[in-house]
Formats: sequence, structure tokens, C-alpha cells
Amino acid sequence: MADQNTQNVNLIVKGEEKHGDEVVISLSAIVKKLKKYFLVWFMTAVIIGGLIGGASIFFNTTSASPVMALVSFTHKNIEKGKNPDGSDFKPYDIKNPSVLERALKDCNMELEMLETVRRDIEVEGIIPEDAVNRITAYKNIYETATNGQLAAANAMLETTWYSTQYQLTFDYKDAKITRGQAVQLLNAILDRYRDYFFEQYGYNEALGNVLSSMDYTEYDYAEAVDMFRTSLNSLNRYVSSLATDDTTRFRSSVTGLTFADLKSNISAIKDLDLDLISSYLNLNNITKDKDRLQAYYEFRIENLERQLKTDEETLTAVNNAFDSYEKDQVIIFSDSVANTESTIASEEYDKLVNRKISAQNSVSETKQQIDYYKERLTTLRKTTVGSTDKVKKIEADLERVDQKVKDLVQTVNDTADDYYQHVSLANAYNILVPATSDVPTTVMTGIKKAIIPAVGLEALLFVGYLTYAFIEAIKEENLKRNPVAAEGETEAAGGDDPKTEEKTEDAPAETPAEESNDNSKKKKKK
Repeated sequence: MADQNTQNVNLIVKGEEKHGDEVVISLSAIVKKLKKYFLVWFMTAVIIGGLIGGASIFFNTTSASPVMALVSFTHKNIEKGKNPDGSDFKPYDIKNPSVLERALKDCNMELEMLETVRRDIEVEGIIPEDAVNRITAYKNIYETATNGQLAAANAMLETTWYSTQYQLTFDYKDAKITRGQAVQLLNAILDRYRDYFFEQYGYNEALGNVLSSMDYTEYDYAEAVDMFRTSLNSLNRYVSSLATDDTTRFRSSVTGLTFADLKSNISAIKDLDLDLISSYLNLNNITKDKDRLQAYYEFRIENLERQLKTDEETLTAVNNAFDSYEKDQVIIFSDSVANTESTIASEEYDKLVNRKISAQNSVSETKQQIDYYKERLTTLRKTTVGSTDKVKKIEADLERVDQKVKDLVQTVNDTADDYYQHVSLANAYNILVPATSDVPTTVMTGIKKAIIPAVGLEALLFVGYLTYAFIEAIKEENLKRNPVAAEGETEAAGGDDPKTEEKTEDAPAETPAEESNDNSKKKKKK
């Protein structure tokens, strides 16, 4: 009997322990707590977000944060890292000293700042994500390629990406200027680079400067004529190259001329003015120094004869390459018709054709010049030197030609600039995002910088809000259940003291005889 009671007590205790470990929580309790603390969380989130955004905007507007701009290049071969003239593209030319000097002058700033500004401007190319992924994939292929696939993998690695967009960052703290001045200076640099770009890759300003700076009075009359002719030939080649690239039959809105008009003007000066002066010189043998002029003619003939041999050898080599060159062929197979064979366009073949034409022109031109100087040398030896009046006439004619050449150079300059800016290089250089210090832009920049930290803190605050509401709901549910649990524990214990329980268990049970004896003793006492 005692064993059975002991087992019952143990079961009750285990049941109570199991009941005490249970945690009961209802969804409604959690929702109730979420509603209770929602306003507190919302107000806290708004305050924290506002503080972070305000601090970011404040520091972005008051601190010397770098000024940035974005430019792009879209001219031919920029994807290959080349300039319009075929030379290697160098993005750091944007902060070329000549560009910075012009920009500083435009902003009325000291030129002593040039090196500081140049050092503080960073030019960084922007590479699209798809290009990065492609290059990375090529590298992975190369690393996993076997010997048989190594050649193909090497060919893949030859693929190089050249940026067409560049970000300029101007950290102006060392320049000791305000943010507004930094914005003004960076925009001036971008504008002045546009001029520099067109000067370098548009009209050949170096050619124009050389033609304009020549002083014909330092030469003999015949030498001056040759100088003008050489200059006009160079100018004619330049205009011809522009005409070759022009597919729109461009007519300048500035000069009203086409490239064909310019070539006609050049030919008019050569064939009319210079030929008339040259024939007058030969006929009257007008010179400043007959012996010096004779030596000049002899030197020119010898030099041109050497040049002719070089031109003839070049023409022979080009003809041999041209004759032995085979264009790529494509054979088309078909079941219904006979197989056909055709050739496709080849860039190398076209280059050979152009080289052949150029070499033939050089040979012809050199032969004509040799005959011309031989004729002039013969005339100089036979004819006496002309009079003073004739000399004055020649000087007046040369002065008039000199002015015509200078005007023509300027006309070519204006026409070429108009062509490059509005046709050939119209979109070659673009300012996508200029530097700015406007309040809306500055505020947006501050907001963008505040997004990541604000979202992170708001997320942590939201997690804390959920966690706190959940814990409070658990506590409230447990408080509701605690009185019932305590009462259950008291009833299960029966108010018995452990010592009493032990005595009850150890004492032997009374027999019926003993109970009757006890009752009789109580009656006698009464």
C-alpha cells in the first residue's frame, strides 16, 4: 500500500514539472502587443530616419565633399581605345595643362593653382557589368583550358574593354576654394576640353599655324613661289581627306562652302596666281641672287631625283603586293542550283588600292617637279636678270598671293570646324552629367548617401520592435497562467509536511483490537 502511494506522488510531481516547462502563447496576444507598441516604434523610426537623412544632407552641403561629373566619347574606334586620328586615346588629356590654364583664366583664378587642380582631379573609366562578366568568364575558360584548347583561350583573353564613359572627381580641399568655385572650375574644364578635342582631332590647327607663320619675304622670289605651292598642296590633301570622309556633301553654315568649293579655290591660286608669277619670273629672270637661285635649282633637281627613285620602288612593291593578293572567297553550296563562288570585301585589299593610287600620284608629281626645275634652271642660265620695275611687280603679286593663302587657310579652318562639330564629331564628346551645387541635387545626393545606413538601422529597430512585442506577449500569458498553476501545486501537495508524511509511512497500521481497547480506556476515564 505504501509503495502504491509513493508511486502516485511521484507521478503528480512529474506532471507538475512537465506543466511548469510549458510556454503557451497565442497569436492574438502577439498582435495585441504589436498594436500597443506600434506608435512608439513608428515615431522612433521616423525620428531616427530624419536624423540620419538630415545629418547626411548637412555634411554633404557643408563639408568639402568632392565634386563629380560624367562625360562620354562616341567617336569612331573609341571602343578600341583610339582617337579619331587613330592614335591611342588618353582620358587624362581632360586635365591637360593647356585645358586647365584656359579654364582657370575663364574662372579668374590664379594660374599657380594649376598643378594642385591637376593633381586633385581623378579620371576613372566606367565599365558596364556585362563587360566585367564577359572578361571574367574568359579568364575562367583560360584557367580551365587544356592544351588543345589553350590557343582558343588565349584568343579570348586578347579581348580588351576600353571605357567610353568617364567619371571626373575633383577633391578641391587642397585648392583652398569653395564648393561653388570648384563646380564652376570643373565645368569650365569640361567646356575647354571640348575646344581642345576639336583642335586636336578636328581641323589640323598645327597645319594652319605653319602655313600662316611662313614669311615669304625671307626667300628668293622663285623660292617663295615654291613655298606657296607646297603649302597649298598640303592644304589640298587635307581638304581632300575631309571630302573623302564626307558622305553628306556638307556645306558649311559659317562659310557657305563645300569641300569641293575649297579645292577649287586652292586650285585657282595654284593654277592661276602662282603659275602666272612663275612664268613671269622665268621670262624676265627676276631674282635677288642669281648664283644662289641657280644652286637652289640644282639642289632641288638632285633631291627630287632621289625622291623619284624612292617613289618608284614604293610603287613597285605596292604593285607586287596588289597583284599577289587574293581576296577572301565564299563558296555557297545548294542542292537546287549550281554551287556559286563569290568574294567578300576586304579591308586590307582596300588599303592596298589606296596605297597604289597614292604611290602613283607621288611618282607623277615628282616627275613634273623635276621637269619644271630643269626648265627654270635652263632659263636662268640663258636670260639676264630683270629690271627693278619688274621686281616691284613680282613683290606686289607675291604679297597679294600671301594674303589669299592666309584667307583661304582661315576659310578652311572655319569650314572644317563646322564640319567636325556638326557632322563628323558632333557626338564624339558629350558632357552627360555636369558638376553642380544646386540645392535639389545636393539634397538628393545626401539622401542617397543616407539610404544604406538608414535602412540598416530601421531594419534593426523593426526586429527589436517585433522581439520586444513577442517577449511582452509571453510575459503577459505567463502571468495569466501563474495563479492557476500555484493553486494546482498546493492541492497536489495536500498541505502535508514532508516530516509528517515520513512518519505516516513509517508507523504500523492499527488493528481492530487495539482500536477497541482504546475506546474502552476513554470510557473508564469518563
